[in-house]
Order: sequence, then C-alpha cells, then structure tokens
Amino acid sequence: MATTESRTETSARPGLIARVSAAAIAWALARRPVRAFLLYSDRRGPMLADSVTYRALFSVFAGVLLGFSIAALWLAGNPDAWQAIIAAVQSAVPGLIGEGGVIKTEDLQAPASLSIAGIISLVALVGAALGAIGSLRTAVRVIAGTTHDDILWFWVILRNLCLAAGIGLAFVVAAFLTFAGQLGVAWFSGLLGLPDDSPVVAWTVRLLSLLVVFALDAALIVGIFRLLSGVRASARSVWAGAMIGAVGLIVLQELSGLFIGGATSNPLLASFASLLALLIWLNFSAQVILVSCAYIVTAEEEGSDRVHARFGASTFPQRRVQRAEVEVKIATAELRAAQQALVDDAATKESTTV
Repeated sequence: MATTESRTETSARPGLIARVSAAAIAWALARRPVRAFLLYSDRRGPMLADSVTYRALFSVFAGVLLGFSIAALWLAGNPDAWQAIIAAVQSAVPGLIGEGGVIKTEDLQAPASLSIAGIISLVALVGAALGAIGSLRTAVRVIAGTTHDDILWFWVILRNLCLAAGIGLAFVVAAFLTFAGQLGVAWFSGLLGLPDDSPVVAWTVRLLSLLVVFALDAALIVGIFRLLSGVRASARSVWAGAMIGAVGLIVLQELSGLFIGGATSNPLLASFASLLALLIWLNFSAQVILVSCAYIVTAEEEGSDRVHARFGASTFPQRRVQRAEVEVKIATAELRAAQQALVDDAATKESTTV
C-alpha cells in the first residue's frame, strides 16, 4: 500500500524539464518588456502595423513632394541647408531619397514654384496625412485598450492635422540642428587644426546626427502616445517607452541597407527593390512604435498595481485570466460611456422639444 502511494506521488510530481520551464515562464511573465510584447501580440499589433504602413506610404510621397517644393523656394541659394534637409530625411526615412532610393536627389530640385501640381499635392498630402494618422490613432488606441472617443470628431481631425504638421516641422528642426552642428564641429575642428576629412570630425558629425535623430524619434513617440492613445500616462512611463522605441528606430535606420541589399539580391524584386525596402522599413518602424506604446501601457498597469501586474500571473493560463479581467473592465467602461451618451442624447432631445 505504501509502495503504491509513493509511486502515485512520484508520478504526480512534475519532472525536471517541467519545473525549469515553469520557473522560466514565471520569471519571463514578471518582466515588463515580455508583458509589453505579449500585450502587443494579443491585440494584433502586426496586423495593425500593416494598416499603418499602407497609409503611411502615400503620406510619405505626398509630403516629400510638397515639402521639397516649398524648400526649393526658400533654399534656392543655400545648397548647404538644402543638403542638410536631404540628409535629415535620409536619416529618418532610409531608402526614400538619394542614390538607390525611391526618389532621386536631382528630381527634388525640379519644382521652382507652387504650381497646380503643388496645389494638388497639398490636397493629396492633407488626405494622405489624415489617413495615415487616423490608422495610427486606431492602432495605438487598440493597443492602449481605449474604446471610446474622448473628444468630438472635428477636434480629432484637427488634432491629427496638428500631429502631421508637427512631424513635418520636426524634420525641419532636425535639419537645422544637424546643419548648425556641422558648422559648429567644423569651426571647433578648425580651432584645433584638424582637417575636414579627419576621422575625428567625421565620427563627431555622425554621432551628432544620431543624437538628433534619436531625439526626433523619442519626441515623435511621445507625441503619438500623448495625442492619440486617449490614456493619461505618467511622464516616466511615456519617456521610458519612447526612448526604447527611439533606440529600436535608430537600429532600423542603421540596418536599412540590409533591407535594400536583401531586395536587390533577388532578380525578381530588383526592379522595385527601393520601394519594397521602404515598405519593409515602414512596417518595422510601425511595429516598433506600437511595441513602445504597449510598453507604456504595461508600465502604467504596473504603476497602478505593481504586485498584481508583475506577479498576478505566473503561467500562461493565469495570464489569460488576468487579461480577460482587464478586457472586462474596458468593456464595462465602454458600456457606461455608451449609457451616459444615451442619457445625454435623450436629455438634449427633451430640452429641444420643450
């Protein structure tokens, strides 16, 4: 009898592999980056990034056409500033402009005035920008679990336009900072007696460009989450997620040559390799932005209830229950908001009738 009970206990006890696996899963689920990526995956982040990529592609081309048409008027006599803007766009969106890119540099100098094509491109840019920001807004709100609109629809459109204009302005600011930094480095290297082609000067300019792009990417993610998510997150959570996302975008920008090289290596894809590489880069960038937003949401959940968020689920079934509880809270909040909207609508109709 005792032998039978001992055999039963031995068979019920998990093996070494099961115990190690359970400990590894529990450790991973307690890590914020893991939970952020699982949240991104649970809410169909890759599919949301696909929709953002499709919209962003049209917005990029319309923005380049209009932006460089205006820049050609202002910077016709300043080739250094013109090259600084091109370099800023090349750093932020690799594979778009330049040798081997979708758009040739010499083609950008063609527009000399705001013609009918410029006006048409302005209308196209507004429509494309609204579509791209709208898709990004939907994706970010799905990741954040925001179901209802916090403001009226026309304010949403105005806010989306402001964000699109802010992104364009950020490119101009980045170009100005890069250009000013290059002048400063050249002046300082002249004081030290270093030649312009010195490796020290080249690496300093490169590092300065990376810092400018990093700041631009981080500010972009902060603006996206603040304006589009509908979640009031702490500055610590937002900037932590933004800096992680900025690092990811910098890595993508530095590895952009791999996308172009991989596309051109296939004879079937060589004819449109630059466009394909741009699509791949836009898709990966959209995924990085959404993952960083998921990190911000996860950080906020941990900030409100750290013990439950980090240690409330040590297995995947427990995590499934935990996420289902969150979804119930979101659905309950949406139900209450809809009921309140119904009450407000009835009150408005009653006051109008009276």
